[in-house]
Amino acid sequence: MKGNMGRTRRFSVMSVTGNGNGLAGFATAKAPEARTALRKSKNRAGQKLMKFELCDNRTVFHDFYCAFGKTKIFVSKKPEGYGLVCHRGIQTICKVLGIKDLHAKVVGSTNIQHIVKAFFIGLLQQRTHDQIAEEKKLHLVEFSNDKNGLPNVRAFAKDCRKPEEIAKDEIMDFTQYVLGDKIVLKKKKFEPFYTNTVGHQLYLRKRDPLRNQEQVKIDMLVNYNKIGSFLTDKDIQ
Repeated sequence: MKGNMGRTRRFSVMSVTGNGNGLAGFATAKAPEARTALRKSKNRAGQKLMKFELCDNRTVFHDFYCAFGKTKIFVSKKPEGYGLVCHRGIQTICKVLGIKDLHAKVVGSTNIQHIVKAFFIGLLQQRTHDQIAEEKKLHLVEFSNDKNGLPNVRAFAKDCRKPEEIAKDEIMDFTQYVLGDKIVLKKKKFEPFYTNTVGHQLYLRKRDPLRNQEQVKIDMLVNYNKIGSFLTDKDIQ
């Protein structure tokens, strides 16, 4: 083989960069050497930055579905403290963007370049609360369990419609509306085949006195900083 013919070594590198505050970009570069490809992709990613709005500076504004090629991603908005439960590629993008709470399910191909492109497409297509309120011409109100179900107005519409102007068959569910009049199919979980066997019933009978012990220990350490029972003497101040 000659130097310019036959099998030649070549590296392909995809880089994602950001400032951790809603600014991120990605790029791909190829070169005969790995360091050269990494440098080129890093510089190109810095030249292709995109600005994204974040909800409460920690998560996305709403659930969304995105796809690229054979890759499909279902992204869900999560409350504060949930963390990043997603593919490692999506997790890296979230860290450079500043997203802290998110759940994402990848269906189909797990090609890393397709995952990155699909997730960026979904971020670009999401809408802020103000945009949704203007589209529907209705006020956007959130009912959260974190606030005991009390209403929290997230956005006001300039020309809000009256109740008699709203059609009876109009979509009022927020998640269904942002998903484009679609809902995510959640398959029913069937019981394992061994649940009705004699051996499993004996196992449950043996584990019955010890059930929930590990979770109770964790809750006690979180709430009381020690493990005890209702028989434990209270500390006398």
